[in-house]
Amino acid sequence: MLTKYFPQRLAFAAKAGYEAVEISRTESFTLEKLTDTDIDRVKATAKEAGIAILSLSCPGMNHIDKDPNNRRNENAVFLRCLELGHRLGCSFISTLSGGIPGAKVEDQVKAFSDVVNQRYLPVCEKLNLRMGWENYPDPENFATVPGIWEEVLERIPNRRVGLEFDPSHLVRQFIDPVRAAWDFRDRILGFHAKDTEIVQPVLQKVGIHGEGWWRYRIPGQGLVDWPKLINVLLGAKYEGGVAVEHEDDFFDEPNGDEGPEMAASRRRGFVLAKNFLSQYLPGATL
Repeated sequence: MLTKYFPQRLAFAAKAGYEAVEISRTESFTLEKLTDTDIDRVKATAKEAGIAILSLSCPGMNHIDKDPNNRRNENAVFLRCLELGHRLGCSFISTLSGGIPGAKVEDQVKAFSDVVNQRYLPVCEKLNLRMGWENYPDPENFATVPGIWEEVLERIPNRRVGLEFDPSHLVRQFIDPVRAAWDFRDRILGFHAKDTEIVQPVLQKVGIHGEGWWRYRIPGQGLVDWPKLINVLLGAKYEGGVAVEHEDDFFDEPNGDEGPEMAASRRRGFVLAKNFLSQYLPGATL
């Protein structure tokens, strides 16, 4: 379950049948804001709840910001993310690739791979961590499609680096997530379980450059072929987590993700998602 850190949420995740969580880095949940005592308390809370902290999510980062000072600052922040993940006992740290809007793809590929190879990988090796970027389509997250993944991974052969694969982002780009997972099955290190629905009546009126023709859903409520997709992971002997990412308004309400306690409708979405996925993951860790 992908969630902000609150003791109440860890307890809910365990009660709902999840075995692990991916904690989101927030303004208050950073290495700078957490003392040694705080980190020990987080780990103890997870242990008491009976849930593992499998990974740390560090979104909203631009590792190749066009401004050199901003880039250095972002790189330094991510190095602290790696340290925080290590101290929490995580095995995987997720992020975005970043991007330089308007720049050539090959220039962005080189910039990102250089940062990873020269700055991040030595720390991952030292701390025994893996890292990967999520394929969220955004001008400041350039590595979102298979053609670009190939170029990046060719320049980063170390298997500690790979994808945090999210099929929902491929569906909205009309890319087959099952084929993409098969092609990159040996470089998928993290996985976000989220679905996408295409609202065909709206699409037929507004086209792909319009609005309102797609929306994120919990697994099983969209177009992802989950049995086939999970079979790819199982066949590849994938050992990472399958983290449910909840962005489904049908099972939520305004401000439903605020505070220690999530809204009841949002909790129901997590329960339904877990139950749906469990039928395809016998004996596997969610």
